Amino acid sequence: MFPQVIAVKMYYILTRIPRDGRSVEERMTREQLLSQLEEMRQQLHLLDSCRQEMHSGQAKYERLLESAPDAMLFLNRNGRIVLSNAQLEELFGYAEGELIGMDVHTLIPERYHARHRKNVANYFSNPIPRLMGTNLEIYCLRKDKTEFPADISLSPLETDGEVLVIASIRDITERKLAGEQIARNYRIQTVISSVLKVSLEPISLDEQLNRVLDLILTIPGILPNAEGYIYSIGDDPEILVLRAHRHSTGREPPFERIAADKCMCQGFRLTCTPDAAPSILDGHFCTPIVSSGQTLGPIMMAVKEGSTTTATPDAEMFLVAIANTLATVIMRHQAEAERNKLRDQSSESEKLAALGRIAANVADELRNPLTAVGGFARRLEKKCLNVSKEKEYVAFIVAEVTRMEGILRSVLSLSRGAARRMEQCDLSHIAEEAVRLSEKALRERSIAAEKVYSEIALINCERESILQAIENLISKAVEAMPSGGTLTITTGKEPVKGVPHAVLHVKDTGEGIKEEYLTRIFEPFFTTRVASKGVGLGLSLTKKFVEDHGGMITVKSSAGSGSTFSLHLSCSE
Repeated sequence: MFPQVIAVKMYYILTRIPRDGRSVEERMTREQLLSQLEEMRQQLHLLDSCRQEMHSGQAKYERLLESAPDAMLFLNRNGRIVLSNAQLEELFGYAEGELIGMDVHTLIPERYHARHRKNVANYFSNPIPRLMGTNLEIYCLRKDKTEFPADISLSPLETDGEVLVIASIRDITERKLAGEQIARNYRIQTVISSVLKVSLEPISLDEQLNRVLDLILTIPGILPNAEGYIYSIGDDPEILVLRAHRHSTGREPPFERIAADKCMCQGFRLTCTPDAAPSILDGHFCTPIVSSGQTLGPIMMAVKEGSTTTATPDAEMFLVAIANTLATVIMRHQAEAERNKLRDQSSESEKLAALGRIAANVADELRNPLTAVGGFARRLEKKCLNVSKEKEYVAFIVAEVTRMEGILRSVLSLSRGAARRMEQCDLSHIAEEAVRLSEKALRERSIAAEKVYSEIALINCERESILQAIENLISKAVEAMPSGGTLTITTGKEPVKGVPHAVLHVKDTGEGIKEEYLTRIFEPFFTTRVASKGVGLGLSLTKKFVEDHGGMITVKSSAGSGSTFSLHLSCSE
């Protein structure tokens, strides 16, 4: 462009030189012409230098634009992109030069278009620099239609009378996730601290677990749309009892009791199959509550339909921490319950011991006169006529004296320890003898006896005491089946806390024992059969005989479903 301008100018000068024979003074001298030519060459040189400098500056600016760490674009008043760098094209997934002339709203999700057009117009009406970090929630849209959170700085640039806006864009996905992680960690620590405070409050275990479950569900993003359940081992170590739950309104109540081996997922995984555990919702995650290798129950988070079935590492660590805290809480409550139970048992034992001493003294005082009365009554019975009223009265006296003598023997057995003659015995043989001695009572009540004897190790016992204990259990079963039924006697071998024990089960199909009586049936003189002249010493004697041998007796029963008494006695391997 510049050489053509110079040539035109030279032509203009040359054409102005006079050729009509005017005087030299009127003509342009050669020196003037050369001077003007030199001036033009200098101007040409200057213009060329400016052009080179401009090209150099433009190249430098383009290099600076491309080397900028942020994605950048230049935007005109019409919302069109006039310039962009490679970082912007890479960030949004466009080819080189593809963005030039494109509407900037293409880079914004459609739901924000109206608001963004208004913001662009407002900015051009008052263009002032705006730095990043203004806490505006901005989302951008890539070419593949995926979105990402962004932070944008704006700077106005005036050139050739036109105002452009320079926008620098940063993808803040990682920063946003890090911020959310920090906030979530803080919330987790706050919840764990609150759980520890709850664990120290003097409230019931169920109330503590419900409050802990409420705290668990306040953590956002751990398990979205989850429902919570906390189970713990109840009185039966094989049964999990629901202690706390939070579930959708209108849904059927969750299972109150489930088998302990049906829903104990190892770790924090979705491993329970439909036939192995009750299906409360689509999927559930179980975190075992464990203390010293003993499983106390699980925390179960059930996810709703359509929700994720994959637990995050944060969720796993959080629930493990909660489970460890709950293990301490449950163990403390168990220890307190055991301590209260031992205290009550100690108090009861002291009362029973005092009662036993009184009963023994009374029995001693009654035994001699009762023996005399019985002896005279038996003599009279032999001398009375067989069909007389006197014979009937004397027989009644003899029967009652005999019953009272049995009661006195039982009282003395409870209150006094006696030297026992121990021997090696087969529990099945003793059980068979007890059934034989009870055949008359079984036949009178139309009770069928089923015997299932297994080969077990010998037990070291006083045969007569164990025989009487089993007879007492059979007598109890007969009383529970006044209209007939089935008595099942089973022997076998079972471990108790890792130690082999011989076991005997006496099961009836009678009316069962009411729940409120189960904790008292082994107390001396406790009976529910006053009408049958029971004195409530049979089960007390049975318990004493078994415990004197280092064994234990247990009972399982419910009203209307019969009862099962179990004797556990130490045996050889």
